[in-house]
Amino acid sequence: MADLLIVLGRGAGTLYQNIENPDDVWTWIEGPQGPAPEGAILYRFLASLGDVSKPAPFLYTVELDIAEKDLPAVFEWYEKEHLPMLTSCPGCIGGTRYQRLDGGAPNLLAAYRFERPEVNQTPEWIAARSTPWTERMRTLFRGQRRYIRRLVR
Repeated sequence: MADLLIVLGRGAGTLYQNIENPDDVWTWIEGPQGPAPEGAILYRFLASLGDVSKPAPFLYTVELDIAEKDLPAVFEWYEKEHLPMLTSCPGCIGGTRYQRLDGGAPNLLAAYRFERPEVNQTPEWIAARSTPWTERMRTLFRGQRRYIRRLVR
């Protein structure tokens, strides 16, 4: 059972729009009930910190493609350092991690709820993503996508 569905385009649910590409809209459905809409990407919940109980004005999505053999090391880094450091930055309301269920790529998703779109440009955020452990983990990223999305509804 999926904990999150993402439908590309406008659907029934919370809508987030890429602030750099207005045509890139995600329908974000947490705790879905019933069958998934056609074309939905299904994820399972891994972890969260902070207040992730409601939509935030901005959602920073980070999609990573990680080899199966490297997942334990990446999970440990996220749990022990990365997620706690990023979610403690000013303007970050909370963050959630997910793993894609269909075997597709990218296979990991992190979603950070922001008060304002520039949170990931603050000195605190930049320091949190510049640790030695983070630099070592980046060598395991086979692919990545990062977008700031604004809440539409």
